[in-house]
Amino acid sequence: MAPARAMQTCRELALRSTSNGLRTANSATAAPARHSARHSPASLTHFFARCLVLSLIDFELLRESLIRFMPPRRSWQQVKCHMSCGHRLQALVSKVAQNTNDRSAILAQTWSFERSGEMVAQQQIDIEFDSLTRENDSPKLIANSKATGGTLLSVIEEQLSTCSSFDFCVAFVADGGLQILVEAFQELKQRNIKGRLLTSTYLNFNSPDAFRKLLEYDNIEVRVFQGNLHAKGYIFDKGETSTVIVGSSNMTQTALTCNKEWNVLYQTVENSRLLGELRGEFNSLWNDTSTVALSQDWIDNYATYRMTHPPKTKSKPTFKSSETPTQNDLAEIKPNKMQQRALEALGAIHRKGETRALLVSATGTGKTFLSAFDVLATKPRRVLFLAHRRRIIDASRASYERLLGSTYMFDTYQTGKNTSDATCVFAMCSSVAKHLSDFRPDEFDYIVIDEAHRTGSQGYQSIMSHFTPRFYLGMTATPNRTDGYDVFALFNHVIAFQITLQDALSEEMLAPFHYFGIHDLEIDDETVENTALFGRLTSDERVRHITEKIEEYSVTKSSRRGLIFCNRNAEAKELSRKFNALGYRTAAISGQDPDEVRDAVINRLEAGELEYIFSVDIMNEGVDIPSLNQIIMLRRTDSAIIFIQQLGRGLRLNDGKEYALVLDFIGNYQSNFLVPIALSGDKTYNKDRLRRLVQEGDSTIPGCSTVSFDRISEARIYKAIDGGDFTSVRFLKNEYLDLRQKLGKIPSLLEFDRNGSIDPLLIFKNSGLGSYHAFLSKYEPDYTVQFSSDQTKILKFISQKLAAGKRFEDLYLLQTLVEAGHEGYRHMREAALRSYHTQLKDSAVRSAITVLKGDFATPKDFVSLLIDDGCGPRLTEAFATALRNAEFKRQILEVLDFGIARNRLDYAETYQNTNFVLNAKYTYEEVCRLMNWEKNINGQNLGGYFYDEKTNTFPVFINYDKAPDISESIQYEDRFVSPSKLVAISKNNRTLNSPEIQRLQAWPGNGLKTYLFMRKNKDDKGGKEFYFLGKMHPTGEFKAIKTKSGDNAVEIEYELNAPVRQDIYEFMLSDLSETE
Repeated sequence: MAPARAMQTCRELALRSTSNGLRTANSATAAPARHSARHSPASLTHFFARCLVLSLIDFELLRESLIRFMPPRRSWQQVKCHMSCGHRLQALVSKVAQNTNDRSAILAQTWSFERSGEMVAQQQIDIEFDSLTRENDSPKLIANSKATGGTLLSVIEEQLSTCSSFDFCVAFVADGGLQILVEAFQELKQRNIKGRLLTSTYLNFNSPDAFRKLLEYDNIEVRVFQGNLHAKGYIFDKGETSTVIVGSSNMTQTALTCNKEWNVLYQTVENSRLLGELRGEFNSLWNDTSTVALSQDWIDNYATYRMTHPPKTKSKPTFKSSETPTQNDLAEIKPNKMQQRALEALGAIHRKGETRALLVSATGTGKTFLSAFDVLATKPRRVLFLAHRRRIIDASRASYERLLGSTYMFDTYQTGKNTSDATCVFAMCSSVAKHLSDFRPDEFDYIVIDEAHRTGSQGYQSIMSHFTPRFYLGMTATPNRTDGYDVFALFNHVIAFQITLQDALSEEMLAPFHYFGIHDLEIDDETVENTALFGRLTSDERVRHITEKIEEYSVTKSSRRGLIFCNRNAEAKELSRKFNALGYRTAAISGQDPDEVRDAVINRLEAGELEYIFSVDIMNEGVDIPSLNQIIMLRRTDSAIIFIQQLGRGLRLNDGKEYALVLDFIGNYQSNFLVPIALSGDKTYNKDRLRRLVQEGDSTIPGCSTVSFDRISEARIYKAIDGGDFTSVRFLKNEYLDLRQKLGKIPSLLEFDRNGSIDPLLIFKNSGLGSYHAFLSKYEPDYTVQFSSDQTKILKFISQKLAAGKRFEDLYLLQTLVEAGHEGYRHMREAALRSYHTQLKDSAVRSAITVLKGDFATPKDFVSLLIDDGCGPRLTEAFATALRNAEFKRQILEVLDFGIARNRLDYAETYQNTNFVLNAKYTYEEVCRLMNWEKNINGQNLGGYFYDEKTNTFPVFINYDKAPDISESIQYEDRFVSPSKLVAISKNNRTLNSPEIQRLQAWPGNGLKTYLFMRKNKDDKGGKEFYFLGKMHPTGEFKAIKTKSGDNAVEIEYELNAPVRQDIYEFMLSDLSETE
């Protein structure tokens, strides 16, 4: 390597090594390291080794470079003290490098030393190459993957949150792209972070609405290049360093989230060549004579010009799955991919001779056309299509006529009208129910019932009792009724096909949506339920808050059409009146208004005469307004079903509709936990999953849709999740009945997971139940199985302690012994490898034997199922006797099968030869068991950490409840320095000479294995689990301190082998208080 390049390499490494205690190169006034008054030999030798291995340059040249670029004398003197260590290190590097070019391998085999600087035999090296180069100084590809959190949107949001200024150069700024950055831009405005944005008039793509929105940000200077600009680059300034993103993505919702894009992120120092060239090109375009400053006058002129020169881009055909396609050519109407699968499923049902079936499909996914396609395929003699509103009848008839053409004769039934000549009749349910005598029972071969969840009504019951068609097709988006009626039973529990909201978004059958959870004012459950507090719902202060947020979040204002859902009809009317007084064009409707009035209001909205319609629930279903582009929720979420109904109103595809904006004003409601459930479709009620859905909602929503919560609304949802009792009998019974109705039988444990129902572990966690058998015995009338008290206790033990699946060996060992006895145990390892491709760990098998023998914990908590007399484990006589009951044995194996399935799903990929999965959650007891300890240690004795001599393991437990802006004056608390560095405090009355501190100081020579377990707080009802965040090691920084209570303690700095996953890190640092 050339000397100049070597020196530049060392300078950059020095700049990026401040976290190791090194001061910034060429900056004699740089502040000292935060947590240490001096630089440790370990950190300097680490830096020295890193420079040598990563650069692979001559040792003497490296020394000269360090002398030149590291002026702090104390730091350099310490490096000189380790020069002999460095020479020996260089020799080892050269030797190892003869056999491999892999730098991580070189580093792992050579970088090992004690604090004195002496090289020692490396007993266990877990410092990975990536963790040593965690500064991300090499370019990274960003290719938009929601599964890994690697969308360009998430990267830009992260960079904007930490930059001091920014420059963007993008040809296109679409409304949707600006919409998903609204919150980030608003935060920049509040922090007065300056930025420059250069865009263009290329193809007249950018809308006047987007330009007008940009003018609202007075901290962002916008200029427009009036020519063929097609560049895409983003520069974020951060003082001495900058982040640069260059690639293929414009500022559009698809380019930032879901398109297949290639963008490269570079971290660079201020005077780098790349940054200089980019700045030069940007400034050249910024100051070009073809570039103009954005102004209102310019936008008005541009809007006028654009009306006669529309964008030269092809719009996506609306009939990908719309129920109201615009094509006139009938030959073009073909089922989309999802509809084709549904038709194949319907075909199979017809061949089986079924007479009734349900089609469950999200709003706007083409149910009407799908039924017409099935009619076309089965060719019934006469068809009857039923719905509850005339508006649906008219739209459905138009769709059938478009698809079926001259194949059928169409007519709409009205009272007294003769429709005998028609072969496809459309009718309102109420009309037919009142005049059943007009129809023979066998009048129709095929009857379609739209909004089939309404079939519990008396009118539909009389209709279905009267007619005897060959086939009934029920269509609904919400079969699980809130009134408890069993729709599934009416259709013989035959579900032809199901298209969820997530399926539809993934297949682009619906418009994407951008959801923003915004905190409402002091609105809580009492405000909603107490009529005396009605004034709060319609106060001028609340109206001002709502309208300010609507304007702040709205990008497309010239053509907005929205529904606003309220808690009460009186609230809807009063808010509409106050909105109109402020200049908005709105109306309020309710179920008390006749159809003609409601239809007239809807027509005015579609024509652009109104901007918003206020209502409570009358617009939840049976309304088709494809042009809707805003949904505003001012009501409490009491039902995930109703939430999805209301959200779905705005998701129909339509020409010119890029996305739907959803604003959800979240009060302090106990039911707020339903919001992430509704958005994700995840009904497991697993609290950890719910929190993650809030933290990184974008990754759980397919396609280009995004989800974001402001800090206060996020805190309110976390509070509701923590306070939710998802193990209460009332809750468990309701969720169980939903699944039982769907299946028409008692569900097996595995059927809960297969049908996306609640997590059965919630049943096991209920202290009064403990097992599925106990639940069924109390609350399922058709369940008559009885077990002895000992059998019940065994089932409860296995369900509560093992069924979560957190260690495979426990489950598989017991399953083997139950099914095949001691002979099966002899061949257990080969069988596990053959059946599950899993190599059993000997240490885990020994621990499992200890646990199942009952030696691990007290008899109160654990049951003895095995004995081991030295010839291998076998079942106790009592357990073997109990298993002679065939039903008991079946249920034992069912629980074990469930546990193994859960293990394969969630816990199969264990971390670095441990029994733990990174980022999974574990209780104190599970940690002790999975550490292979011989005895369980209760949480009080574990304290903040515990050392087990036999396994040489040292788990550290931290209850983290610190805000990201923790005051410097609040010293001596456990705290993150970065996602990969943690400062933790020892137990009280400890000094630098205490045994555990000495043990940590002796690392790595003693091979101590230190693991981090962390939870947010202890306020969660029943939440006693810690995130496993992997292995960590002391950095060598130990400091004797006095705690706030005056006790002696030691502050210990740790470095994690892998950075904490971003969503967990942000969750730990989040402030769950509701203060502004």
